[in-house]
Amino acid sequence: MTAQEKKQPKSRISGPQLAFAGVVLAALIGVTPALLDRLLPDDTPTGTGSPPPPSASGSPSPVAFTLTSAVSVPQCADITGYGTKPQGREVGLFIQVPGDTKYYWEKVLKFDGDSWRADRVVIGAPGDAGKEFNLVLVPLSVQAVVEFSKHDGTAYAVDNPPVAPITQFRVTRTTDLGSC
Repeated sequence: MTAQEKKQPKSRISGPQLAFAGVVLAALIGVTPALLDRLLPDDTPTGTGSPPPPSASGSPSPVAFTLTSAVSVPQCADITGYGTKPQGREVGLFIQVPGDTKYYWEKVLKFDGDSWRADRVVIGAPGDAGKEFNLVLVPLSVQAVVEFSKHDGTAYAVDNPPVAPITQFRVTRTTDLGSC
């Protein structure tokens, strides 16, 4: 070996720079596992238990509605019952023949405290004595009430109520026509 080959090349990195690089490297080694834990997905299985209970700010609990008027009704009947109006909603009455897919709009219930009523409800046609009908109560937004109310007094049918019904009551038509 010649003297030139034995000679070490001069380093272009100074002592303080080398010390700083060592500190940075040590910091990276110390922080990397924590960063990877945050960035990579968790390998632990997700829970398969029950969902958390609904919060108090969610939709209101269903309200029990009962029918206090007779279940044998004339063609034109005043329908009454107990139940509380859902907050921020109205309750609409639809008539449905069991087995039929149509729901016929009737009117909005009137509430007085915990009781409700729908006056002069037309249930079926004059020849429907002995047939069963469902009185379907549906919570409605103000906008839905405006739209359905345009059809008050007509045989307006929809394939489905706009939202899930609160409840329904089965009634049977009598031969009496009532007084509409």
